[in-house]
Amino acid sequence: MHRFLLLITCIIAALAGNLGYAIEHVSLKRDGQSIHVDGKIIVEAQDGGLLVQDTSGVLWAIMPDEMVHRESDAIPFKLADHDEMSERLLKEFSDGFRIHKTAHYVICYNTSPAYAEWCGSLYERLFLAFNTYWKNRGFKLSEPELPLVALVFNDRSSYVAHGRPELGDRVLETIGYYSLRSNRVVMYDLTGSQAGGGGRGSSAAQINQLLMRPGAERTVATVIHEATHQIAFNCGLQTRHADIPLWVSEGVAIYFETPDLRSSKGWRNIGGVNHVRLLEFGRYLRNRPADSLVTLISRDERFLDRRLAGDAYAEAWALNYFLIRKHPKEYLAYMTVLSEKLPLRYDEPEARLAQFKAAFGEDLEQLNTEFLRYLRTVR
Repeated sequence: MHRFLLLITCIIAALAGNLGYAIEHVSLKRDGQSIHVDGKIIVEAQDGGLLVQDTSGVLWAIMPDEMVHRESDAIPFKLADHDEMSERLLKEFSDGFRIHKTAHYVICYNTSPAYAEWCGSLYERLFLAFNTYWKNRGFKLSEPELPLVALVFNDRSSYVAHGRPELGDRVLETIGYYSLRSNRVVMYDLTGSQAGGGGRGSSAAQINQLLMRPGAERTVATVIHEATHQIAFNCGLQTRHADIPLWVSEGVAIYFETPDLRSSKGWRNIGGVNHVRLLEFGRYLRNRPADSLVTLISRDERFLDRRLAGDAYAEAWALNYFLIRKHPKEYLAYMTVLSEKLPLRYDEPEARLAQFKAAFGEDLEQLNTEFLRYLRTVR
């Protein structure tokens, strides 16, 4: 997702607001290909660059030198519903793909129907748990404007082939991802059902049992982590391509990521201690720099550096865990401020620090001491 962010930051963003609900028709030339986009303008920059959302929810960052033609008409802009989204996905992925629909999801898959149904059930349980959690804490989420799309490939090789154009070689290190650009969660069948692991006759209980083997829970947690990103960016907690600090977006996803596969009703222990991240953070504490809290809050670079990313993710979980438990009112106020951020407006590190201090107080040294003292008591 960060590769696309680097592209769109080249636009000198001057937010023009929503320019209306008429459809904008934009023709552009990119990498030698002619592309036509019909959608709604989200941002128009001073230099003529555009951020356009098409009717399937895909965001297009269009540079001025790519644009060939642009016009609008009086046809109202309307996002795709479940049926329209299903039809478009089957046109895009025609070879052996099918559709499984739930209340909030359209799952496009070419693995077993049982696995697609299992994914739909898991995602709906997460959706309910996520919304209930924030509602109970006073944060009002919204319903998604369009169906949430999940692509499920039958094997890793086809998943890698699909994800490489967007992620490059980083796709080789993943088992699933959420695309800010397409607004889709992408994954593959973790059971190897096409090779006899799950199979068409497998029940949800059998798939759960298979995925509860030693080591598999962390694999499922990764899938849930990416699905949490999708919900957060579609229910009003965060806005796609707004300046949401990675310690927040990744920390929240880690907070929700461990599924309760034994429960048919969802997550019984949202926000429980993530022992994997706690152990990682404990190791990091041995050589944690004095400015670690400041750099985590103000900058995203540590998450983008493979040498530092593991420690950054662990500290992001730990900080969210601490603030949610020890400073819940301040945390809610801070999340509200972040939820109101507009796309393509990026804050300097000093502005990020100021936003954090406005919520949690000016004395970061004292907060850091309290943070570390509290984490040493967590088991």
